[in-house]
Amino acid sequence: MYPKEIELMKGILSSYHDQVDVLEWGSGGSTVYFTDFLKKENINYTWTSLEYNRVWYDKISRLTASDKDIDLILFDVGNTELKQRNTSMDEYVSYPSTLGKKYDVIFVDGRKRRRCLLEAKSLLKSGGTVILHDARRTYYHCAFSSYPDRRVLLRTGLWQGRMEDPGIAQKVINLVEYWCFRIYTFSFRFIPNF
Repeated sequence: MYPKEIELMKGILSSYHDQVDVLEWGSGGSTVYFTDFLKKENINYTWTSLEYNRVWYDKISRLTASDKDIDLILFDVGNTELKQRNTSMDEYVSYPSTLGKKYDVIFVDGRKRRRCLLEAKSLLKSGGTVILHDARRTYYHCAFSSYPDRRVLLRTGLWQGRMEDPGIAQKVINLVEYWCFRIYTFSFRFIPNF
């Protein structure tokens, strides 16, 4: 993650002050970094992280082994990108709904991101937030309309969705920001070092 993305995530997580329940599709540096951040801020948390790559799972497991508040779960579909893309990964996507739990923050940064975004809607607590990493990838955008409050976090690769209605003025602002974001990311294809 870029520094601006990290700062935005820290702001979202710390807004919960005392306790935050996090679901993460796709474990990694974020699992380690943000749980350390929450500890330093004295914010209690539960962190459920779903991983699909055994090598990555083993690495993150070693780094978080002493943290009882992290639940790292493996859905091993093989370590090749082609296999991961061509496997439905239904259990990976639907597993959180079997836990009977709601989350304050859901971070989508693994495989099957569109499906995870759609699944996340029913897993949010009231006032909860879904964050999509790598939102520049336009093939994820079809899932955005499922959220009444949807916004790109400008000049980052993050997108935020919430189930609360933000009101017409904020919807217009979000729409304008989205199209500015699309133009900005489109420019990367043609203008070096933009």
